[in-house]
Amino acid sequence: MFDGLISGAAHLAAPTNILFLFFGTALGIVFGAIPGLTATMGLALLVPFTFTMEPSTGLLMLAGIYVGAMYGDAIPAILINTPGTPAAIATTFDGYPLSQKGMAQHALVAAAFASCVGSIIGNIVLAGAAEPLAEMSLKFGPAEYFWLGIFGLTIISVLSSGNLLKGFITAGIGLLLSSVGMASLSGEVRLTFGFPEMQGGIGLAGALIGFFCLPEILSNVIGKRRDTYAGEQVQPSLRVIVETGIDLLKRPVLMLRSSIIGLVVGIAPGAGGNIASMVSYSEATRWEKNKEEFGKGTIRGVAASEAANSAMAPGSLIPLLTLGIPGSPPAAVILGALMLHGMQPGNDLFAVYADVTYAFIIGLMIASIAVLILGTAGSFIYARIINVPSRLLAPLILVMTVLGSYAIRNNLLDVWVMLIFGIIGLILNRLKFEPAPLVLGIILGPYIENGLVQSMMIGGASGSVLSYMTLRPISLFLIALCLISALWPVFMAWRAPAKTDTVNSTSESGLNSDRIMGIASITIAGIALVFTQELSLYGGVFVYFVAGALGVLGTVTLIKGFVKPEKIKFFESTLECNRILLGLGMLSLYLVLIPILGFLISSLIFYFMMSISLRDSAITKKFVLIATSQAVLVVTGLYALFFYVLQVPLPAPIWE
Repeated sequence: MFDGLISGAAHLAAPTNILFLFFGTALGIVFGAIPGLTATMGLALLVPFTFTMEPSTGLLMLAGIYVGAMYGDAIPAILINTPGTPAAIATTFDGYPLSQKGMAQHALVAAAFASCVGSIIGNIVLAGAAEPLAEMSLKFGPAEYFWLGIFGLTIISVLSSGNLLKGFITAGIGLLLSSVGMASLSGEVRLTFGFPEMQGGIGLAGALIGFFCLPEILSNVIGKRRDTYAGEQVQPSLRVIVETGIDLLKRPVLMLRSSIIGLVVGIAPGAGGNIASMVSYSEATRWEKNKEEFGKGTIRGVAASEAANSAMAPGSLIPLLTLGIPGSPPAAVILGALMLHGMQPGNDLFAVYADVTYAFIIGLMIASIAVLILGTAGSFIYARIINVPSRLLAPLILVMTVLGSYAIRNNLLDVWVMLIFGIIGLILNRLKFEPAPLVLGIILGPYIENGLVQSMMIGGASGSVLSYMTLRPISLFLIALCLISALWPVFMAWRAPAKTDTVNSTSESGLNSDRIMGIASITIAGIALVFTQELSLYGGVFVYFVAGALGVLGTVTLIKGFVKPEKIKFFESTLECNRILLGLGMLSLYLVLIPILGFLISSLIFYFMMSISLRDSAITKKFVLIATSQAVLVVTGLYALFFYVLQVPLPAPIWE
C-alpha cells in the first residue's frame, strides 16, 4: 500500500494534474449548486473529455467533480432552502434557518469544513482498508437493505417537530408516492392513472424543488413581499470563517461519528448520500446536549449532514475499486471511465495500476482540501446572494426550478409534478404538517420495497421468510438500531421532568388541520387500494401494507380532529391569498406556454411578467426597460448553458 501511495503521489507532482483536479472541483461545486444538475450528470458529461488525457489526469479531474458536487449541493440548500441533490435535504433543516438569521456564511463555511473532514476520513479508510470493507459490503442482502430503510424511517421522530402522528402520516403518503410507476421486480405498472411518462416513477428532483423551494417563494416572496430571502442582511467576514472552524474543531465526536455513518452507508452499494446525511443528522440530534437548537439554525446540524454526505463518496468507491460494484450512481460513471481506460476493477487496480489508483485516492483527499479553500473563499460571494432583493432573485429562481425539474429526464411532466408538489408543500406548511417526512418516504420507499419483495422471494424459497429477514447477523444489528432509534423519544420523554399541560389558544374560525389531513389520508389510501387490486402479490404487497397503515393513521388523526380540534388560519389576509394565487396562475401559464412557444420565448415572457407582478410601486418606463434587459440577459444565459453547454434538449416552439 505504501509503495502505491508513493508512486501515486508522484502523479500529483505534475502541475497539469493539480490544475485539472482543482478545475474539476470547481466544476463539481457548480454542478452540485444548480438544482437539477448532479454529480452523476457532471461526471457523465465530462467522461468523454478524459479519453485523450492520461488515465491519471482524467481520473483526477473526475475525482474533483465528485468531491466538489458533494459540497456544492449545500449552497442552494442553505441559501434558498432548495437541496441541490437529495443528499442535501438534511442540510436545509439548519442551513436555511441560519441564513434567515443573517448567518449564511456560518452555514456555508461549516458545510465546507465538514465536507473536507468527512471526505478525508473516508479516503483514509478507502486507502487503508478497502479490500476487507468491500468483502463486508457483499454481506448486505435484501433483508439488510429492508432494515436499513426502516432504520431511516425512524428519523421521522426528529423531523416531525414533536408530533409523531403528523410525521407518520406525511411519511406514509411519501411511501405511497414512491410506489408510483413500474414495480422494479414484478414489472407491473402502478398508480400512473394513464400517464405513460409516470412509469419511471416520480422525479425526485422535482419533488425536492416543489416541497422545499416553491412554498418559500410563494409564501414569503410572492405572498408577504419580503424584501430579501434572508431575515437579516448577511455581512460576510474573515472572523466568521475562523470562529466556525474553531467551533467545529471543538466537536471531534460529532465530526467523527458523522463521517463514519456516511462511510458505512456508502459502502453498502446503492444506499446513497441521502440516507447517510439523514441518519447522521438524526444521530447528531439524538446525542447532542442542546438538541432543541436543531431545526432552528445550528452549524452542528449542517456539519452532521455534510460530513456524512462527503464521507459517503469514498465509501461508495470501496466496493467499486475492489469488486467492480459501484456504491452510488456517480461511482457507476467512474466505473465506466476506468474501463474505458482499460483498467478493470479488482486486484489489477492495486497490482498492475497501483500508481494510477492511489493517485486517484490521493486526488480525492486533495480535492477535499480544494473544497475547503473554494468553499470558504466563495462564502464571501455566495452569502451575499440572498442580500439581493427578492423581486430580482425570485424570477431567476423560479426559472431555475423549471429547468432543474426538466433537465433530469427531459420531461415536462416532471415540471408539472414539481408545481403540484409545491402546492402540496405549501398546504402542508400552512396546516402545520412538515413536508420533510414525506420526502423521506419517497426516498426510502424503493429501498424498503425492494428489500421486502426480494426477501419474500428468497425466504420463501429457503423455507421461512421471517427467519431470513430477522436472523442474519447484520439484520439483527439493524433491527436493534431500529428499536433503539424508535423508542428513544419515548425514553427521553420518560426521563424528562413532567411539564404542566398548556392549552394552545386557537381561534374559533379557521381550518381544522387534523380533520383535513385525516380525510385526505384515508382518501389517498382508499384510491391506492382500489387502483392496485389487479396487482400480483409481489407487485402489490408494499402498496397494500402502506395504504393500510396510512388508513389507520388517517382515522386516528380524524378522531383527534374531533376530540381535540386545532384551528389553523390558512392565509393571514385576503391580499396574501390573492398574491399567492396570482403567482400560481402565472407559473401554471408558464408551463402551458413552454410546449407551445418553446422554453426561450415562454421564459422571457414569464420572467418579465413576474418581475412586474412583484413590484408594488408604480411601473415606469425605466423599470420596464430594466426588467426587459434582465429577462433577456438571464434567460438567454441559462438557455445557452443548458442547451449548448450541457446538451439538454430544451423544448422548441411548436412551429419548429
